[in-house]
Amino acid sequence: MREWLWNALCEVVLHQTYSNLYLKNHLQELPEKDRALASRIFYGTLQNYVYCKAAWQRFAKTKVSGKLQVLLTFSTYQLLFLDKVPEYAVINDAVDLVKKNSSKQASFINAILRKVTREYFDLPEDEIKALALETSLPEWLVKMWKAQYSMEEAKAFAEATLDTLPVYAAINPTNQTAASRKEIESWQKVQDGLYVYPKTSVANDPLYREGRISILDPGSYAIALYGNPSENEKVLDLCAAPGSKTMIMAEQMNNLGHIDAYDLHEHRARLIEQDMNRLHLSNISAKAADSTMIEPTKDYDLVLCDVPCTGYGVLARKPDMKLRLNPEDMDQLIPLQAKLLEKGSEAVKTGGRLVYSTCTLNKKENEKQVEKFLKNHPDFELDEQQTLYPDGNHDGFYMARMIRKK
Repeated sequence: MREWLWNALCEVVLHQTYSNLYLKNHLQELPEKDRALASRIFYGTLQNYVYCKAAWQRFAKTKVSGKLQVLLTFSTYQLLFLDKVPEYAVINDAVDLVKKNSSKQASFINAILRKVTREYFDLPEDEIKALALETSLPEWLVKMWKAQYSMEEAKAFAEATLDTLPVYAAINPTNQTAASRKEIESWQKVQDGLYVYPKTSVANDPLYREGRISILDPGSYAIALYGNPSENEKVLDLCAAPGSKTMIMAEQMNNLGHIDAYDLHEHRARLIEQDMNRLHLSNISAKAADSTMIEPTKDYDLVLCDVPCTGYGVLARKPDMKLRLNPEDMDQLIPLQAKLLEKGSEAVKTGGRLVYSTCTLNKKENEKQVEKFLKNHPDFELDEQQTLYPDGNHDGFYMARMIRKK
């Protein structure tokens, strides 16, 4: 299992493979009895990567290769965070793994990890620096949260990135049997239509393969419902792939009406079609298009602009993002978000709804973006806006619903 973990983490850390996709495609390579622990170590290491790396790196006096850095970091995670795994077992496993590749490094790995177990790792005295290191986040992000919200909320947001979140399943009301509905309704209910998924392998579950359920976060589920999609309406989803919100809207419409679902890339538009077919839905048209360039007709009852964003609200669910956070990303994304919101507004008919949403915690991308749009568009009014704060059960999201008055 630990050799699998080393290879898996190298793929994510060194080759920038998405953690959730890697786990989806490769977790079944492990015996079922090992999958829960492997998932915990895999995600836990990524969530705490900067902290664990710093914990061992203070003892390394020479340059360490990328692969050995990953081995030391995930071994350090186990030493510091897993109480039920004996320290000697973690160290021995790491040494054995290295011996398969280079016996010269075995004594080095052994010495570093033994020092990790013996010498306490002190956090910096500065509150911002300590919180950033403890939660494996860059200092600039913690400072931004403090400036935009408060230090208390910045602390809560940062600590939430370390949460182990449940997997959630949304029931497809248009495609159920009595047996499937009975099984799903035996699960822990979160709200109408949404349940905690109790199994370990979604991809192999007949309920998933047959289109009885979809997997998505409560925040994504809330966004899909926020525009109140109804039967026989015409809906535009400007940034739809991979399609989870599109599917929930289609199901809420009882597979009636029509949804135009756009994505920039052809292969991602095909993902929407694949999920539509899996769920036995027929009221969606998936198209590959640049949504900032389309010329929509002004006849949509509902337009969803679930825009590309910095993703600061979903770092617990996608911990590999922590390794690639860059403050300059905002400089490119904020103008793109504004273009998409502008284009989406052009498609809304009088009395129709425009929903703008992100999976980030950043007022420049959220409230300020909507405020600027409304200032320039007196023909729209804000009906409601809401921030879903991460709380150990779900990620952080923002959504705003606007109405075209004329």
